[in-house]
Formats: sequence, C-alpha cells, structure tokens
Amino acid sequence: MIAPLVQHPWQEIGHRLQAACTAFDPALTGHHERVSAAAADLARRLGLPADQVARIHFAAGLHDLGKLGVPREVLHRKGRLNAEEMAVIRSHTEIGHRLLDGSAYPEIRCAAEVALSHHEFWAGGGYPRGLRGEAISLEARVVAVADVFDALRSERTYKAAWSDEQVIAEMTRESATHFDPAVFAVFLEAMAARPAEVARCGQNA
Repeated sequence: MIAPLVQHPWQEIGHRLQAACTAFDPALTGHHERVSAAAADLARRLGLPADQVARIHFAAGLHDLGKLGVPREVLHRKGRLNAEEMAVIRSHTEIGHRLLDGSAYPEIRCAAEVALSHHEFWAGGGYPRGLRGEAISLEARVVAVADVFDALRSERTYKAAWSDEQVIAEMTRESATHFDPAVFAVFLEAMAARPAEVARCGQNA
C-alpha cells in the first residue's frame, strides 16, 4: 500500500495505524475514512476553527484503534454478547487511549481523548467513565455522531445495513440521551441540506 502524501509525521502515524486496524479487522475498511470526513464536515458546520477541524478529522480516523486489542472471535460474534464479552468489546476505548496517550503531538493527544470518550453519552450512562454533558470533550461529541451514523448505515456480521431514513429515525429517537443536542441539531440540518447540495454539484459538473 502506498501511503498518502503527508505534511507532518503525525499524519503518517495516523495513516499507518488506520492500515493496521483494517488489516486486523477488514470489516472496518472505509469506516475510519467515512467517519473522519463526516466528523470534519460536522465540525466545519459548527463553525469551529480550522485547526480544531483538522484535529477532529485526524482523531476520528483513529477512534476504533483499540479494537486491535479485542479478540476477533468477539468482534465478529453474530449472536448476542454476554456480559463478559460486552466488557471486552467496551475495553477498546481504553486500549485505544493507552496506545495514543502521552504523545508530544497535540493531534495524537486529541485522538487519544476521542478514542477514550466517543462512547460516552450526553445524559450519562455511556462508557468507559460515565461522563455526561460538557465533561465529554467537544471533539468526542462530534465524532460520536459521525460514528453512529456510519455504523448504522454499514453492514456488519451482526446486522444488515440500514437506510439513511432508518438511521436518522433511530438517532433522533436516541438523541435526547446519546448526543450533544447542539451538535445533533447541526447534523440534522446537514442531512436535510444534503439532497440540495448533491443536486447543485450535479448542475456544476
């Protein structure tokens, strides 16, 4: 595989770690790239500064890095997971954090925090720390929306791919407890605007 052109060492580190995730779990092929793109787009729509958008784009690509430490037979279990197996799956947040924490690069430190916190819930009850509200980093709150959207739209060993309509309905149902309401509102605006944006692109082609 030829690595994409990079400007900074941390970018190459990110590309290689993403490649390691995909080699370990081919089911993740394309997931990191799609979540990165969606999270960066959402961050821009939130009006965040360019350097923060870039950090979110990078960090989103490594949010599932900790799955390298989860046995394949648990990752790809088709039936319902028992409590012990669920705990093993959830440990990917802390594993990813340990792999990335302590870097001299702020981008990788941001990725460490996103890896740890992207399964925390706005109203509490998420994992691994049970954080709530603004105690969860904004970067993790943005990536959480992008991650859930892509995961539900994707086919996995335990589920078929959902339509966009099904995904949005499910995310809206869960939004009061799961997502930062301000971030989720911008996500819904982006989804509503998407058909018009696609049409404009076609007209300009």
